[in-house]
Amino acid sequence: MEKPLESFDICAECHFPKAELRFREETVKRDGAVLHLERIPYYHCPRCGEETYDLDVEVFVERAIKEFKEGNVEGRGTIDVGAEFHISSELAVR
Repeated sequence: MEKPLESFDICAECHFPKAELRFREETVKRDGAVLHLERIPYYHCPRCGEETYDLDVEVFVERAIKEFKEGNVEGRGTIDVGAEFHISSELAVR
């Protein structure tokens, strides 16, 4: 179980006080196999466009991709990263 997502209410780049929680997706392919990472949480600054990721989320995503590309993880299919970090989609900007 992962720890809860760290909240970044203030933009790390321009210090705008209302960074917005958003989600993105990433798909990686290897030898016909597909790994789909969905609901990857990040904070987006509506003023400057900066995207800030929780360090644990970054490490989780990078590790999942690396293990998949190295063939160490077979058949994972889809990983709901938001669920791994207990993030509700209702908290995100739509």
